[in-house]
Amino acid sequence: MSNVSVHQGISAEYLSTALANISSNASLKIKSVAPIGTGQMAESYRVIFESIANKSFPESVVVKVPSQNENSRGASRATRCYELETSFYSTLRSHVEVNTPKCLHVWFDAPADDFVLILEDISNASQGDQILGASIDQANAAIDELVNLHAPLWNSPKLDSFSWLPRHSGQTEAGIGDLLRAVFPSFAERFEQTVNSEVIRLGERLVANIERYNSAFPKNTTIVHRDFRLDNLLFVKNKVGFEVKVVDWQTVGALPGAADLGYFIGASFNFEDRRKNELALVNRYHQGLKANKIEIQFNDLWSQYRLLGTSGYIMAIVASVLVKQTDRGDAMFAAMANRHGQQMLDLESESLFS
Repeated sequence: MSNVSVHQGISAEYLSTALANISSNASLKIKSVAPIGTGQMAESYRVIFESIANKSFPESVVVKVPSQNENSRGASRATRCYELETSFYSTLRSHVEVNTPKCLHVWFDAPADDFVLILEDISNASQGDQILGASIDQANAAIDELVNLHAPLWNSPKLDSFSWLPRHSGQTEAGIGDLLRAVFPSFAERFEQTVNSEVIRLGERLVANIERYNSAFPKNTTIVHRDFRLDNLLFVKNKVGFEVKVVDWQTVGALPGAADLGYFIGASFNFEDRRKNELALVNRYHQGLKANKIEIQFNDLWSQYRLLGTSGYIMAIVASVLVKQTDRGDAMFAAMANRHGQQMLDLESESLFS
């Protein structure tokens, strides 16, 4: 754990100051530090403390700090992901109903693109497995959390008050088009043995038609996670199914809700399970919106779902090239590309923009 000492946020001194309001100003002592996850864009650690007099103080917390990998740091600056996640917790979290770990401390230094995020440790949860895929109970619970995220600010004028939120615009989408054209050859070469050749050819057509895809975007807008997939969901089993905690808000933005819906369903199942379950899951989401008095016709939502599952393939192309490379990361990106590519083919998504 030699890299743990690199960042100030993982030190007894910093944590004592940051958590003074809930520790009764105790001088904290760290018992252990252990990494959590693979850290594609940032590093997360479980910090366990020596016991203190304040019995209500948690035994452990999760501390998130910048990646130590230069490629990932460069990608973070380009995508503003550290700014987005810290802004979500500091200014936006209270406006949505989605279930997340409690934020205990947030700090962001814009000039240095540096941050520290201290979160509640959901120690009894199991992280979703992107490669293994979702059970239907997990998927139902996740869809319900999407409704909790999307419904409160659906087409709300309040969205304009969050000036830092990325939005679908000509300038930003032109940048994504340029980026896709730049990185797709590297993606295709690296994954030629693990991504289906038909999906690679689909990617070539997608890149060539990316401006038409952007022009076909629906107009309804809400708060979206933009990376709503199993690896970013924590599941706690309960009597009726699962409670879900949503983490990793580095890509939060203002887009149509179906962007998260198509992304999650397409990435979470093998081909046959997705074909079997997707209609029911989209209907569950639609019924959840209706219960929150969101007016959208099912046929319109289904068309948006067909179109915006494409966002998962775009994420697989861009993120796999920009962030640090790991074996599990490559397996995850290959699974995403194959699943979302087949989703697009099955649903004839290209017909909506090509």
